[in-house]
Amino acid sequence: MRNIWLAAFAVAAAPVLVSGDWKGDIARRAVGRAVREGLEDAARDATLGVALDAAADAMRLEVADYAASRLREIDQYATVGAAVGEGVEAAMRAADVADKLDDVADAARAVKRIGKLGKLKR
Repeated sequence: MRNIWLAAFAVAAAPVLVSGDWKGDIARRAVGRAVREGLEDAARDATLGVALDAAADAMRLEVADYAASRLREIDQYATVGAAVGEGVEAAMRAADVADKLDDVADAARAVKRIGKLGKLKR
């Protein structure tokens, strides 16, 4: 296995050693490799950014729909609460009227008794 790697290295290094400017070739290859890796990273980052933006847009719509539905529910609760409050107020007014009518009926009975007592005295 080691011999295969040495042979591969020798084959890859042969053009570099044959040429007179082997340091420049190595530098160019290193720079070329770094540029390719940088472009790959930039493309990966751009793709990830686009995917995250698309996911954020989709989530933004879902969150907006959820919030709107919750606000509609709260509005419905407020409407029901107002109706219940009005019903309670009406029931309390009716109870007050009934209490006053009961007091009036008691007073009328008392007046009637007093009238009967007045007739008995004569």
